[in-house]
Amino acid sequence: MQKIITASLLLVLLAFLQTEVFAATLKCSFKGAHVRGVKSIQLTKESLIINKDLEIPLEKSRVRCGNFGRQTRLDGMALGYQVILKSCTTDAELEGVLIDSVNEVAADVYCDDEE
Repeated sequence: MQKIITASLLLVLLAFLQTEVFAATLKCSFKGAHVRGVKSIQLTKESLIINKDLEIPLEKSRVRCGNFGRQTRLDGMALGYQVILKSCTTDAELEGVLIDSVNEVAADVYCDDEE
């Protein structure tokens, strides 16, 4: 009985930590090519902030990631930009793409907690 209670508490703790995993602001960078005009990207719990003044609201969902099981996906669209980020990596980071729909360009982005 004690093992069941311990396992249940551990599951509750893990569920809480999963919802709070992106509570801090994460710094994002481009991998390779950049989107022209984008100097900085930050990820908060509820939005992606471009150049410290353009805010793209994000929706959080769960997606299947092969061997990683179900992982977090954040996506949103606003102000001519679309962003899709997934946590389907072995590291504690989000990877995805930032699309500038006006200029029809896309660039790979990754976000982690290293400032």
